[in-house]
Amino acid sequence: MNGRVPRYLQIADTLRERLRRGELPPGVRLETQRALARRFDVTLMTLRQALEVLEREHLIERRHGLGTFATAPSVDYDILQLRRLAGDLSAQGENVATRVLGARFVAADRRAASALHLRPRARVLELERLRLVDTRPMSLQRSLLPARLGEDVAKADLGVTPLHEVLEFKLGIAITWAAETVSAVRLPRRAARTLDCRPGAPAFESERVSYGSDGEPVVFDHVFIPGDRFRITRELRYDAGPEASESRSRSPRRDPHDGGPVRTVPSATSGEKLPQGARA
Repeated sequence: MNGRVPRYLQIADTLRERLRRGELPPGVRLETQRALARRFDVTLMTLRQALEVLEREHLIERRHGLGTFATAPSVDYDILQLRRLAGDLSAQGENVATRVLGARFVAADRRAASALHLRPRARVLELERLRLVDTRPMSLQRSLLPARLGEDVAKADLGVTPLHEVLEFKLGIAITWAAETVSAVRLPRRAARTLDCRPGAPAFESERVSYGSDGEPVVFDHVFIPGDRFRITRELRYDAGPEASESRSRSPRRDPHDGGPVRTVPSATSGEKLPQGARA
């Protein structure tokens, strides 16, 4: 090994490679710290430095009293881009599969009817799909479409053909924009079972309405994604120009401790609505 590289980084590189090759699959418990220190012939302090590197990279998780576990790779997703998660993953070389869990016509609940501009309890197609990456569940998605579109969509093989392609190439409907609300939640029991998680595990919950070029809603999506398999990313730029300065000078900003108004930046997991593309 290269003596110029700190020993803890050499150990981190070795363990990282084992994780990436699948020798330490997600969920498996690593050897104890003492055993790893003996294996690499280093002190516990050096071994812990190596583990800290892998933990910062979200490759392992140290659980108090239980040990150190390999984690499933999480997915970085830019929330400000008009992209489709499955397509992004495939483009990154991930092995993505879709399992259709159900397709049926149901009466729209109040939330879905409002999102799709339908009358209460209007007939809609309900699609439930499980996304898997390397056979590991990544997201559970429930999509609702108006019956006039659902009749044709229901005939397609959605395990092979993405929903957005069915809409665009079979029905001539291109998704041009969307609005999404993302929240941090605890997984309900049924979703947790399908996603191979424990009930109550931290997760992202997304509700998204996708629109066609005519401005009419096309799909209402409800999605659960386990929190350890997904990261939301944003690219932020600070505008120091005169307009930004003027805007800041006009904004009400007082000490939060005096009860006055302050400007806040909403987080992606606090329920803000964001412009999004179709997830189908």
